[in-house]
Amino acid sequence: MSLALTLCATLGTSEAVAAAAGSWVGALPRQVVVASQRALSSDQVMPPAHLGQASVTRVSWRFDVEGPVQGLEAKLCQAELCVALDTTHGSTRRFAGRDAAQPLRFEFRLRPRSGTRAVISHGQIMVDFVGHP
Repeated sequence: MSLALTLCATLGTSEAVAAAAGSWVGALPRQVVVASQRALSSDQVMPPAHLGQASVTRVSWRFDVEGPVQGLEAKLCQAELCVALDTTHGSTRRFAGRDAAQPLRFEFRLRPRSGTRAVISHGQIMVDFVGHP
């Protein structure tokens, strides 16, 4: 193997070792969503304080709904970026490359005439990330 290929292979390996992968999980408190024109924004789901510099690779979510699921609109947001959720559980790479140390939040809205209220419970967000040296 040539010196250039050996050097590239060694550098590639050391960079992969230096970037640590991990995940953090946050819980969403129980939410009561009433029929309204305005969305209910959840409390922020905070990452662990010791996270340091890390970039999101994937975000997964899940929550249970008591009440009407049809007519319920849900979004997962980090700062100004919001992703519409079509299901009560799943994952997305739309937040990839963003700061994993930034909190996330849900936004829920129950369209009028869809029911009087929906209760969101057992909510959870899992953020997969890769750390930077």
